[in-house]
Amino acid sequence: MKVFQHVNIVTCDQDFHVYLDGILAVKESQIVYVGQENQEILKQANQIIDYQGAWIMPGLVNCHTHSAMTGLRGIRDDSNLHEWLEDYIWPAEAEFTPEMTTKAVKEALTEMLQSGTTTFNDMYNPNGVDIAEIYEAVKASKMRCYFSPTLFSSEAETTNETIARTRAVIETIKGYQDPKFKVMVAPHSLYSCNRELLEASLDLAKEKNIPLHIHVAETQEESGIILKRYGKRPLAFLDELGYLDHKAVFAHGVELNEAEITRLADSQVAIAHNPISNLKLASGIAPVVQLQKAGVAVGIATDSVASNNNLDMFEEGRTAALLQKMKSGDASQFPIETALKALTIEGAKVLGMEAEIGSLEVGKQADFLVIQPQGKIHLQPQENMLSHLVYAVKSSDVDDVYIGGEQVVNDGHVLTVSL
Repeated sequence: MKVFQHVNIVTCDQDFHVYLDGILAVKESQIVYVGQENQEILKQANQIIDYQGAWIMPGLVNCHTHSAMTGLRGIRDDSNLHEWLEDYIWPAEAEFTPEMTTKAVKEALTEMLQSGTTTFNDMYNPNGVDIAEIYEAVKASKMRCYFSPTLFSSEAETTNETIARTRAVIETIKGYQDPKFKVMVAPHSLYSCNRELLEASLDLAKEKNIPLHIHVAETQEESGIILKRYGKRPLAFLDELGYLDHKAVFAHGVELNEAEITRLADSQVAIAHNPISNLKLASGIAPVVQLQKAGVAVGIATDSVASNNNLDMFEEGRTAALLQKMKSGDASQFPIETALKALTIEGAKVLGMEAEIGSLEVGKQADFLVIQPQGKIHLQPQENMLSHLVYAVKSSDVDDVYIGGEQVVNDGHVLTVSL
C-alpha cells in the first residue's frame, strides 16, 4: 500500500469534503483511505510519499474534445462556426494521414496529462486514422477515454456504408476489452448528418449498447438550419428520433430554451459545456446554471485546440464560472464548489463513470493531480486553496499526476507518452 502524506485533499465528493494535512492511501489502483492522518494506515504502508503541504484533487475529466485536431491549432481564427468548419477544418482534415493523426493525438495526450486531465471523451474525423496505433498510444499514456469515430453524410458513401465502416471500428475497440478505452456512436451533428444517418446511428448505439456523442444546439444558425430542414428546433427533432431516451452526451447545448431544458432533465442526456470554444466562435453562452438547477448533468470540456486554442481544463472551469456569473447578473452563481465538481465528478457523471472516477473516495480509482503551491507567487496565500484552484491555477502549475495509483507525470514531465 502506498500512502501520500501531508497533503491538502479536495475530494470533490458529494459533500465536498476537504482534508487539510491529510493522507491518501492507495492499494493497487484503488483508494483505500482518504482523510485525516491515521497511524494505523501509516503502519500498513509499503511506501510513504511526503508531499509537504501539496494540494491534491481528482484528475480532470474533459467531456468533449477532438484530439486529432491538435495538429490544426491556429489554423483559422476569427471565424464563426459554420464558415470555420466548411472552409477550413473539414478540408484540412481530409488531408490527414495516419502518421499526422497519431502524432497529433500523442501531442494532445501530453498536453492533457501535463494539465491534470486523466479522462477525456473524444470525437474524431475518421479520415487518416489507424485505430490500432491510436489505441496503443492511449494505452501507453494510461489515460481513460471514449474514442469515437465521427459519422457524416456525404456523396462519397451511402448511409449503409458509413454505418458498416463505423460498426467495424466499434467492434475493433470493443474487442480490445480495455476498460480504459471505450467508444460511443458519434454522428457529428444534425446539420452534417441526414435523417437516415441519424436514425441509423441511434440504432447502432442500441445494437452495441453504447452511448451517443453528438454536437447539439451549438448556434442560432444551426437552429435556423434544422428548423428550415425539418420544421423543428434541434432538440425537438432529436426527441422525435428517440435520442433523448438513449444515454447520450450532447456537446455544447448553447441554444436551449426553458421548455427544452425541462425536457432534458427528464431524459438520458448529459451536456458537455465548452465555454471558451463557444466564445471564440461567437456561438453563445450556454444556460449552464439553468441546466444544473433542472437536474441535467453538465461537465466541462475544451473542444479542440483549433477553436480554443489549448486543452487547459483549469482555464475552462474558470471561464465557465465567470460566464455564468455575468450571464445571470449574480456573482453567487456557479460558485467554487460547483466549478471544481464540474471539472471532476460531474464530468464523470456525464460519461457514466462516476462509480469509478471523479472524486477521491474509498473504492474509486486513484486518479489525481498534485500541485505544489510553495514558491508559486500567484498561489499565495496558500490558505485560500479552493479559491486559487478555480481563479488562479494554470495548467503549468500541475506538478504530478497519477492514474490508477501509477505516476504518469513527474514534476511536469509526462512519463507515458513518447512524441
